[in-house]
Amino acid sequence: MPSSLAGLAALLYAAVPGYLYLVRYERHSLRERPGAAREIAELFTVGTFTTLATAAGVLALGEHVPGLATLDGALSAAAYARSHAWHLVRSGVLVLVLSTLVCVVLGELRGRRSGASSWSTAPGTVWAELLKPGRGEADPAVQVLMDDGTLVCGSGHMVSDERDTYYRDVALHHPISIRSPGEDRPRPSEADYVVIPGAHIRLIEVTAVPVNGVPGD
Repeated sequence: MPSSLAGLAALLYAAVPGYLYLVRYERHSLRERPGAAREIAELFTVGTFTTLATAAGVLALGEHVPGLATLDGALSAAAYARSHAWHLVRSGVLVLVLSTLVCVVLGELRGRRSGASSWSTAPGTVWAELLKPGRGEADPAVQVLMDDGTLVCGSGHMVSDERDTYYRDVALHHPISIRSPGEDRPRPSEADYVVIPGAHIRLIEVTAVPVNGVPGD
């Protein structure tokens, strides 16, 4: 097998499972991406280790299941490939399928654990410490004061994962109320969600809400 083809195959076997791991993880837990380099490193690390572990399992299985490649055969390289090409093909497909499934499950489990609350946070920032629910708390009650004096109140739902707070939009969920400049009292909104652009946020007040309780209980 030419070295370029072997490199492409190795890239495929590491990237596909790792990518699906991140997709399933971030589906449940919108997180701050600490940088493209670190995310790519995580993708390939998870994909590579999962594929290697799966390959070891498939080769061990080949010792007992006809039609699959064995460890001795795989180590013999070209000679084995010529005489048992379909064994290698079947084993290769099985490794890719199983490693992909394992990564999907790992990403799903980790995402569900990290995203138990719908309130997503950005690690390493003040926002992360103040906006995420603590243990025994529901989504926090949030009041957002905008540059034009508009006050938006609701329950914390999500914060976008941009590194720059200028672009870090905040989403609140029902019950929502809005007090426009010049109004004495906030008026209830029938909206299920409201999204506030980070560029227009002047101040955010966060109040912890105990589970099955109200602020201040």
